[in-house]
Amino acid sequence: MFGKETFHKISFVFLAVFFIGSPFSISLSQITGGLSLFFLFLDQIQKRKFPSFPLPLFFWVGLYLSFLLTPLFHTESFHWKQNIVKSEFGDIWMGLLLLHQNYLSKLEKKKLKSYVVLGGVFLILSGIVSFVFHYRLAPYVMDGFRYVEGKRLPHLLAEIKGISLYLPIGFQSTHLTYGGLLAVYLPPVFATTYRLVRRKSSIAKFSFFFAGSLVFSAFGLVLLFLNQSRSIWIGFLLGIFLLIQKQKTPLKKLIPWILVGSFFILSILVLFYHTNWIFQRAIDDVFAKRSLENQRIWIHKMNFSILKDNVLFGIGAGNYETSFIDYAIPIVDSIPELYYDLSITPKSHAHFDFLHGILLGGLIAFCFSIGFLWSITKNLEGVKRHFSFYLGIFVILIAGSFQCYLLDDEVLLPFMGLLALLPTRKLDLSPTSRIQKNFPREAVIQLPMFRFVPISFGILVFWICLSLTTTYLWSRTENKDLSLHRARTKDNFPSPLSQLSLNAKTPVPLPIPTKEWYFKLSGCLDKEMNFKKDPVPRKKPIRLVILWDEAYRSDLPQSIAIEIRKRESFDQDKEYRVQAESVVRKISLPKIGKEHWIEVDPLAFENNTPEFVDFGFWYSWDSETPYLPRIQIQGNCD
Repeated sequence: MFGKETFHKISFVFLAVFFIGSPFSISLSQITGGLSLFFLFLDQIQKRKFPSFPLPLFFWVGLYLSFLLTPLFHTESFHWKQNIVKSEFGDIWMGLLLLHQNYLSKLEKKKLKSYVVLGGVFLILSGIVSFVFHYRLAPYVMDGFRYVEGKRLPHLLAEIKGISLYLPIGFQSTHLTYGGLLAVYLPPVFATTYRLVRRKSSIAKFSFFFAGSLVFSAFGLVLLFLNQSRSIWIGFLLGIFLLIQKQKTPLKKLIPWILVGSFFILSILVLFYHTNWIFQRAIDDVFAKRSLENQRIWIHKMNFSILKDNVLFGIGAGNYETSFIDYAIPIVDSIPELYYDLSITPKSHAHFDFLHGILLGGLIAFCFSIGFLWSITKNLEGVKRHFSFYLGIFVILIAGSFQCYLLDDEVLLPFMGLLALLPTRKLDLSPTSRIQKNFPREAVIQLPMFRFVPISFGILVFWICLSLTTTYLWSRTENKDLSLHRARTKDNFPSPLSQLSLNAKTPVPLPIPTKEWYFKLSGCLDKEMNFKKDPVPRKKPIRLVILWDEAYRSDLPQSIAIEIRKRESFDQDKEYRVQAESVVRKISLPKIGKEHWIEVDPLAFENNTPEFVDFGFWYSWDSETPYLPRIQIQGNCD
């Protein structure tokens, strides 16, 4: 009934569907990926063979098994759902896609590459649709091609002549996931276009195919730029460096292209920075010590605190969030106003692939992680031609220093599938097999290990060490320096000059000829809370004082208007802006030449849910040399 290769062929078909379907649905990719493995196992059973494990899979399985050491050592707190089923350990099966590496022939891998390119085309198409479509594609399709009231809307990028443009995310939930998929699928599309460009005869022979490939590559670049996954951008930049090294292109030929490319990129950055607020915020967050959404500093403070106490065996799978909260409680107890930042900080993972593994599995996970990276890069070294096709593997590994892409199922599955298409490489530990051909025998003794360290592995290790050092130094910021109060413009961007006026020693000079100045000041919580108890209404009044320096009297504002504002305490991210805000009261202050005390009774505007009490300041001057008055504000607003 079944031929000798029937199960193998069915496995191949499901793997092809897997590459095409991954950009659309995580469920579809899991089902097709799982079925490809199922028929692979049936094929091996029929042939009475035990599956052959490629080396990266060995390290992958070892890494995930190390996540169970601590839970198994502490059986009293072990829970199979938390520590195995619904934890990071549940992703171990996805690594089994690597089994295909040893069972696919060269011809089959070549055919599957075309399906990867097709998947990349569908990913780009879905990104283009999401760029102009006013609903999120995934829930819209799942709800029967209709919008259900209350579902999260896409993030608005800009409006051009009445046309709304949105942050491109395809069928994904977040722009980061879509950025990770772009990293996997774009290099194959680019590689296909590049090969057609080099074959001049193919341009005339397959003009339609060539034009389509060129168009999709161009759209892919635009989507990569608009998607704003900065970690993926960095991964591509280092990936291009590796690609140049692989091609051994002379530097003299590259300098003109580097200069032109740098000018082009900088021009686009300047253009978008001044015309698009969402892009502006993405750039500002890189340089701002405090930003509206970036909680990385807290993540890494917790990461290194956890690592310090659990370096040997780690905290175990499924325990990251609880460990995060355990280390956050003493901070909130000592500085209550930091509760808000810590409560909205993402606690699901360490935002650093390599570090997250070590946090869960300790030193054993470290060894397996290094082995996994080495085995992957060693396989990459075996790619003699079309290295650019697999560039996304390197991009994801680099970008993993900013996000946990290997914990994101939507990205991890196609990443593993791409690894399965790498050439099969047998491990040869003989130090003299090839070196003796080019070096004298005495040199072999000194150089045997260099051939086992690919340049891509060296770049990865250097980058990880640099990232770990940077994040560690960042995490050393004192807790008291991360106070909640921050000054924002009316569009909720950081307002540096306004920030300087908080608890300053002297008034702050403004650019001439400033006549009016507005900023918001956040944020005093209207509840008393921490991670151990429910919010309690605050009874103490919220207070701050505007100081009036006599020496600067003539240069201080002629009039002052104050807004009392309420803002949601928990970021809903409904329109990719900060929390919903409202003005509950406005007051005007007379120029009386002395300190202005501002008091707010939080019970007067109380809601059931915790909220911020913010302030809006509107100053105006007659003076030609305007100065911002000093504002004295303390802790959770006194």
